[in-house]
Amino acid sequence: MKKALIIFIILNLVLVVKLRAQTEIEQINAAVMKYIEGTANGNPDILNEAFHKDFKLFIVQGDTLRVIDGKGYIDRVEKGKKYNRIGRIISIDYENDAASVKVEVYFPYTKRIATDYLLLLKIKGEWKILHKIINLKSYQEVEDLISNEKKGLEEIKQTLSYYIEGTANGEPNKLRKAFHQDFNLYYIKDGNLSIIPGKQYIGNFKEGKKNNRIGNILSLDYENNAGLAKIQVLMPDRNRIAIDYLLLLKIKNEWKIIHKSFTSKNYDK
Repeated sequence: MKKALIIFIILNLVLVVKLRAQTEIEQINAAVMKYIEGTANGNPDILNEAFHKDFKLFIVQGDTLRVIDGKGYIDRVEKGKKYNRIGRIISIDYENDAASVKVEVYFPYTKRIATDYLLLLKIKGEWKILHKIINLKSYQEVEDLISNEKKGLEEIKQTLSYYIEGTANGEPNKLRKAFHQDFNLYYIKDGNLSIIPGKQYIGNFKEGKKNNRIGNILSLDYENNAGLAKIQVLMPDRNRIAIDYLLLLKIKNEWKIIHKSFTSKNYDK
């Protein structure tokens, strides 16, 4: 009887976890669909619901990083005007209160396709898009959209290794190689959005001071000059595990981490 009760409790816990995960995915999906539908149907109101009020968009044009103000982006969407753009969600990944999403948007009239990598955080119980990087490319036939074999992964992995090794071994110079000079870190504290300036973050790592951090690349995706990475960082001394979502852009032939959102939790040794 006791054994049966334990099994029943375990099964219920598993069910609760699965239902919670399903609910979170649905909420993230709903937030991103507001972006997709709002831009296609000319609905600035639901775009304001999808995006955080301070969100920004990043794109590389030539060798230059261009930053687009989020408010200006929404203001350019004319209310009620239909736009010939077809968006779809490719993938969703989340941990606790941080998430990343890959979206593809087709523009049939101009024969272009945009790949969006989005970072989201759950702020006061609502998922909001904080940052978006874009890669644009042209195509002639639908068949041209079929992904070719990935190239350049080693270049991105090198940038990520600068971050992982720089934080673990106390090497600020490697961190400066990994991160764009204007990058920031974003996380949720007590339900609210918190921001750590990138320069302050790098300043926390002293030259030559080892930190008990074990970093691993969990996933990596990129299109041309835009990329998204998920990193796991184990911190045994603090009984913590952190998950980082990183947005990267290739600027002047160098991959740089533009933004980082992270979440953390305790784990059993």
